[in-house]
Amino acid sequence: MRRDIRQALGDLDADPDVLEDLLLAASEAMNNAVEHAQRPSRPEVSLRVQVGGGLIRISVRDFGTWRDRRPAMDRGRGALLMNAYGDVRLLSTAEGTTVTIERRLA
Repeated sequence: MRRDIRQALGDLDADPDVLEDLLLAASEAMNNAVEHAQRPSRPEVSLRVQVGGGLIRISVRDFGTWRDRRPAMDRGRGALLMNAYGDVRLLSTAEGTTVTIERRLA
């Protein structure tokens, strides 16, 4: 996934640190989708990368219902990391959950 995002964003004249931040945030979103989606209607996770208007938008979607997890001392920092590196929106429906991360190019 990281390789694919790097390739998709490779021609942009963007700060390399911004791109690395987005890669980390997208990885956390993907990990959460794989770990938390229960009883998926489709056994997959989709990734969408959009660039326009000075923004990079990365969306990660699963097709299951959310599974809560007991808190643990060594886990549970994914949402914190995603929010540190972009503006994050979460949309959860009966058909799945989509996490969208946006960041300005400059």
